[in-house]
Amino acid sequence: MISSCGHAGIINRLRRAQEVSGVDKIYALVGGFHLAPTPDDYLRQVMAELQKFDLEHVMPMHCSGQYFIDLAGKEMPEKLVLCGIGSSFTFTA
Repeated sequence: MISSCGHAGIINRLRRAQEVSGVDKIYALVGGFHLAPTPDDYLRQVMAELQKFDLEHVMPMHCSGQYFIDLAGKEMPEKLVLCGIGSSFTFTA
């Protein structure tokens, strides 16, 4: 799923993507998660919910915030992909 800036809440957006697509498995989350700045307790709540999706790749950009990136590096280092302008990725089915 690609998120521009997750103002509605990144967890809400993931759930909505599942709902409208009819597909439960979301392989990757890419984009802005709108978590900068965010209180630590809320950030940990988002991380706990995010882990329930069992994503293969979490690719935070711009408004995701450094605190989220740091927490993801601790909580899901094997899934965190650092990216930015000019990054290129290929996903296959």
